[in-house]
Amino acid sequence: MNNQFSENLKKVRKDNNLSQEQLADELGVSRQAISKWESSTAYPEMDKIIALCDKFDLNIDDLLHKDIKEIKGEEESKKKLNKSIDDFLKFITDIINLFSNMNFKSKIKCLIEQSIIILILIIISAIIVEAGYTICFNLVGFLPNKIRYIINNFLNSVLILFCIISSIIILTHIFKIRYLDYYDKLKKTIINEEKNNYDNEKLDDKQKNKILFRKNESKIIIRDPKHSEYRFFNSLFKFIIGIIKFFALCLALFISFILMLLFLSLIISFLVYKTGIFFIGLMLSIIALIIMSTIILLVILNFIFTRKNEKKKLIWSFILSLAILGSGLGLIFIGTLNFEILDYDNTMLKKEEIEFEMQDNIFISNNVEYVESDINNIKLEYKINKFCKLEKYNHDDIHIWARCSNPIKLTNEFIKNLNNKKIIFNNNSLQDIVVYASKENINKLKNNKKNYFNN
Repeated sequence: MNNQFSENLKKVRKDNNLSQEQLADELGVSRQAISKWESSTAYPEMDKIIALCDKFDLNIDDLLHKDIKEIKGEEESKKKLNKSIDDFLKFITDIINLFSNMNFKSKIKCLIEQSIIILILIIISAIIVEAGYTICFNLVGFLPNKIRYIINNFLNSVLILFCIISSIIILTHIFKIRYLDYYDKLKKTIINEEKNNYDNEKLDDKQKNKILFRKNESKIIIRDPKHSEYRFFNSLFKFIIGIIKFFALCLALFISFILMLLFLSLIISFLVYKTGIFFIGLMLSIIALIIMSTIILLVILNFIFTRKNEKKKLIWSFILSLAILGSGLGLIFIGTLNFEILDYDNTMLKKEEIEFEMQDNIFISNNVEYVESDINNIKLEYKINKFCKLEKYNHDDIHIWARCSNPIKLTNEFIKNLNNKKIIFNNNSLQDIVVYASKENINKLKNNKKNYFNN
């Protein structure tokens, strides 16, 4: 007996939701006969095989000798492939018909809209690719350079391909929703409206549709008054304005922080009241900056919340603040003419020294003065602010600097100097650094530094 036939019969019967009794009734045989056929203990006559092929839309060879599962799978795959091809061809045909039935103005607006969408997608894709490349580069930074660049280039290529495919899908989807679907709806509406005018004529539906299509093919305008043709541009404009408002909000927060610092500076400025004209100029300048910052903040907030600006008041206030700022800066300049300007104040400095062990490859990166001495090591003498302490780095090069961990005392000293009409620079830097070492070690230090920077 043919085992393949029995398996095929069992499968097609179940696929069609038929019991053995139902199939037996349709073929005019007993249920036992169907059971014997499916168990391979009996074989149907030719007329019954032909009846089975007709019922299940199969040919005799497939039913008797081939695997129905594979045949059905191949048929489904072919159907899906054919459907995909048909859908793609229909999509192309719909696009051609759409542009053929659009007037010139609608065509231009459609092309401009698609160009804007493409530009936006390109910008977004470029940002995604650049960000993805940077992230991947940092994540695999521990790998050797060759492997890292291979991985980065591969991931970058995948990301670019993903962005291209995603952009095509998004662009196609937007075009379909905004144009093709609307075009189909509009065409059906026109046909339904015009059909009513032909009801009394003896024409069939096919003839009516042909007449209506020819009649309207040059008159269809995409986006009628009910579907404002500027809706996309309005939406795009709102989107851009939303982004601008977001950055404006960030700027408003920054200006608010600046405004808070200006008020703090205004209060602190009273600590230098003894400076006379300088103090008055400083106060006027800070007040002017507060007014200007407030005006800018109000303009930004009115823009964000779509409120009207009182332009005259804002303009006159801004002009007044500029005048006050100019006056303040002028007074500051006049006040500083009576100030004593010093590079540093010896009364603020204390003298210290530190020693380093001499090594073959080390050098001193600070600007120093060398003095020959009979010591084996390297001794550094320097002057440092009495409110600061020394920090050092000693590896291939020796580098020392001052770290001032008491900013309150430094600020107090600066204010005290201002009230005494002194401006002193470099209060927190090292002064007069002198290196004591043997002649041989001094030459080594100089040569090591020269070789390091030349290489």
